[in-house]
Amino acid sequence: MAEVARYTFDEAPGSTVAQDSDTTDGAAQNGTFQNGATTDGNGSGVFDGEDDYVEIPHDPAFDLDSGSIAITFTQDTASTGNNPWGGNAAQTLFSKDSTGLDDGGHLTIYIKSDGSVGVRHQDTDSSHNFEGGNVTLGQPTSVIYSWGPDGSQLIVDGVVVDSGAEPLTLAGNSEPITIGATQAQSGDGQANNLQGFFDGQIEEVAISGEPAGSSSVPCFTKGTLIATPRGEVPIETLRVGDLVCTLDHGPQPIRWIGSLEVYLGRHAAGEDTLRPIRITAGALGHNLPKRDLLISRQHRMLISSKIAARMFESDKVLGAAIKLTALPGIFIDTRQRHVEYFHMMFDRHQVVFAEGAPSESLYTGVEALKAVSATSRAEILTLFPELATRSQAPTPAFPIPPSRRIKALMERHAKNNKPLLQNLG
Repeated sequence: MAEVARYTFDEAPGSTVAQDSDTTDGAAQNGTFQNGATTDGNGSGVFDGEDDYVEIPHDPAFDLDSGSIAITFTQDTASTGNNPWGGNAAQTLFSKDSTGLDDGGHLTIYIKSDGSVGVRHQDTDSSHNFEGGNVTLGQPTSVIYSWGPDGSQLIVDGVVVDSGAEPLTLAGNSEPITIGATQAQSGDGQANNLQGFFDGQIEEVAISGEPAGSSSVPCFTKGTLIATPRGEVPIETLRVGDLVCTLDHGPQPIRWIGSLEVYLGRHAAGEDTLRPIRITAGALGHNLPKRDLLISRQHRMLISSKIAARMFESDKVLGAAIKLTALPGIFIDTRQRHVEYFHMMFDRHQVVFAEGAPSESLYTGVEALKAVSATSRAEILTLFPELATRSQAPTPAFPIPPSRRIKALMERHAKNNKPLLQNLG
């Protein structure tokens, strides 16, 4: 089962029906705008944080033993609470819930007062809570929560921020769905006694019958030319033991290399985090990359500039590709329907040359190890058993500032029209 429902809020302002734009399951699970909830006419639902929401009646199609909820939104004011219930409830994005545990399958996704995303998912015995990420007021944020027999995963802006091994389900109750308010204290089968009204815009809510993936692992795409002592070669031709040129340590042997094949439809819940970033030829400066470079969202590129030096006391830092999209010639490539990602690992974190541009190898931080497949993780831990018991993250090749600081760096580069690569010496 793939997509079940998708709400894009493309209706005209004043519409009463929130259309399900996906009918591949043979039917539309439409919702209704309640208490003044509306759209802005440009593809966003508008919520005032007081009493409005969207209600979607229960449908057996939502009784999913595995699946994902993908939400794109912009929050205008911060939540005052940290729990999805009570008079001071946190602002809520999605809720299929009621009082008590009942037969399980209750789910609420909300935003805590510190800007982190929270999830409460209940089975018949207890509540399972997940949290993480950072919602910046006034800035678009994407959240994906997925569940299934193998566990749950919370992804915020393309990064896995929390996960659990418990098998959870959305089946077991007949609650409706509310978008923009919490039902955690509603009666069974009803959307009443609502709290935690959302204040802001919700651009899209997609419900899928398949758990979503994540691109939190830094990856190159098939066909990317990597510099080696024997010349530039496509990454898919490299093998363990092959030498690759690095910025600071000369030719280094590959210790591990892995790949992941991804098929992307025109619209599919959760797939935006798997779409590659395209860095067009010359977009970084110094005529680099030499050809268009396709990489995953969280793959970090080297930034070497006077602006970086002033901000970080280092003229060379690493920043995720998704943060570079604020600059001309760098964007999410939505045209790709099939991507094969490759990641490679050395004895230490390195900067290599992809299409001539300096870019990182696999950095084995906690989140990267979470995001690779179980088989890949086992292979890596066999080669590097110390990673399983380490007390701190490994040393990166260059400083990795927080994403909000990289965002500020990009804003300064854009304002001053300065390339990201000014000095490679």
